[in-house]
Amino acid sequence: MMPPMMPDPSYDLLIHQNIEPFIDLNVRGKKNLETNCDIQISPDGIPICPAGKRMKHYGFDHSQKRHKWRCPMMKKRTSNTCKKPCSTAKFGRTFHTCSKDNPRLFPKTPRDSEKWKLIYKRRTTVERTNKREKIDYKLESGRHRSTKMWYIRIYGIMMCQHMDAWYAHQREDLINLKQLIFQKAA
Repeated sequence: MMPPMMPDPSYDLLIHQNIEPFIDLNVRGKKNLETNCDIQISPDGIPICPAGKRMKHYGFDHSQKRHKWRCPMMKKRTSNTCKKPCSTAKFGRTFHTCSKDNPRLFPKTPRDSEKWKLIYKRRTTVERTNKREKIDYKLESGRHRSTKMWYIRIYGIMMCQHMDAWYAHQREDLINLKQLIFQKAA
C-alpha cells in the first residue's frame, strides 16, 4: 500500500460529509511514486508492475473502499502472456489502491471513466459560473452589510447570467426579430 499523504482538513471534511472530491492532478509531477513493494505508482495514480507496464483497472471494492488492479498481461482470466511473470497466482499479480491513502491520487471514481468526465465537466461549469458572478459582475464589489442586500445582488446577477445564456442560445432568432421590427417601422 501507499504511504498516506499529508493530512488535509478539506479532504477530511469532504470524506466526513460523504462527498467525493473531483480534483485534477498536478501535471508538473512527472516521477513515479514508490510503494512498500516492487510496484510503483505513476503520476496519474495507476500502478506500474515490475515489468514496467501500467496495470489494468479491475473494479472498485465498495466494502473496503479500494480499487483493484490486475496484471496487464493477463488474457481472459487465467492465462498470463508475460515473459517474466511477477506472480505465480493463477489470476496474475494484483494490487489495491485506497482512496483514504491519497484521495487526490486515488479517487473513488476512476479518472478515465465516463462518470469522471461528466462530473468534472459539471465542476468546471460551476467554476466558470462562479468566476462570472465574482469577477465579471463584480459581486464582491458591493459594500453591503445586510444579508438581504447580498441576496438581492446575487439574484440580480443570476438573472443577468440567465439573460446572457438565453441571448447566446437564441441570438440568430433575435437578430431576425430585430430586422423584422425595424423593417415595419420604416
